[in-house]
Amino acid sequence: MSSEASGVVWSLQGFSKADEFLRTEFPISREQILRLREVIEPDVDDPWMFLGYEVPVEVWPAVDAILRCGPPDPGLDYQTGSYASE
Repeated sequence: MSSEASGVVWSLQGFSKADEFLRTEFPISREQILRLREVIEPDVDDPWMFLGYEVPVEVWPAVDAILRCGPPDPGLDYQTGSYASE
């Protein structure tokens, strides 16, 4: 994937705490991922957040302000995710 992050789809993913299966996925736009980098700091060598990053409950108010995704489900663990849009 290019440094401009073209052709990438990002999402907020919720995985069940009971069985670790993906239960929900919320789309994240390129503009939103730019803002999320201020809340969830990516690794230095991963500025476009291609890798998955944990979304702790402590930062949820800031995440919700950016994504408008509503309150977290207490039965889920959240992380960011990305994949090629093709």
